[in-house]
Amino acid sequence: MGDLARRFLKEPGADDAAHYARRVRRLAVSYVALFALSIIGIAILIWRAQFFVTLAQRSNVETLTLAFLMVLFGYLASLSAPGTWGAFQILRRSRARDWTERQHRLTHGRHPVPGNRTVADLNVLIEVEGSPGQPFDVLVADAAGAMGRLHVDGARLTYRSEYGEGSNEVLAYVERQVEQLVRADGSDADVDIVIWKKIDDEGAERYHGLVEFARNLERKLGDGALWPRVVLTPADVAELERRLTAVCTSLRKEAYLPHWDYQAEHKLPIIPEPLGLITLSRSQERVDPASSMGGAIVVVFSVLAILVVFIIAPPWVPGT
Repeated sequence: MGDLARRFLKEPGADDAAHYARRVRRLAVSYVALFALSIIGIAILIWRAQFFVTLAQRSNVETLTLAFLMVLFGYLASLSAPGTWGAFQILRRSRARDWTERQHRLTHGRHPVPGNRTVADLNVLIEVEGSPGQPFDVLVADAAGAMGRLHVDGARLTYRSEYGEGSNEVLAYVERQVEQLVRADGSDADVDIVIWKKIDDEGAERYHGLVEFARNLERKLGDGALWPRVVLTPADVAELERRLTAVCTSLRKEAYLPHWDYQAEHKLPIIPEPLGLITLSRSQERVDPASSMGGAIVVVFSVLAILVVFIIAPPWVPGT
């Protein structure tokens, strides 16, 4: 995948806490912008309804197109409304002067979700030096309190959030941090999440079963590794915990925002429509909500720009 697609479509895990904070702010702003633009679109269509209907009829354009735009704006407004409300909640609860008070206000606005967990599987096993094959936990907490706990068992990452729904982006962040740590120790291993349980539940369990089979067979044979792995030192685990502590403030804010995590397929027609004989396509296991909402904003803004241009400079059409 090219750098442009990787940056704006996949949006991999944050490099550091500052990057994670910027992503949360951008996601909150995206929900507000999408909601505002959708409401503006509905208002314009209602305000100049007669103008657009007349324009459509005289230009031989299907009038139903206007109904489609109305449904599109309404759907995107309803989709972004929870995120917009969450963004205003973040703003309202972040107005205290003291940092600790701000964090407590953000925490008290969310309720614990019993049994809540976010799961993803890596392409490698993660082990701690001196404890091969043993799972380990990393507490996600700062001075204002605990946000959750990360459980690492072989290739499976499980994040149990104390508040809110729990975000896949936490695990994407862990993936990136683990890769940085092992490369700092001299390894050139690639650490990637290959499947997300919230997106593909059955596929995640099939992959997890295959990994566990390889681990059990390795223990039975006792003769070499059957699955690739990376080894963290105790100092690496402590550093990982420190880096997770650094994003706790962002996690409290992110808990107010919905997580629209879905697979995506990118298509590039070699021969354009209407022929469309050859098309290149590539599937992506997960597209970050910040990227997908950003794409929706571009589409809505483009449609609004066209509507405004038609109002300001109406195109020539045959008279009645």
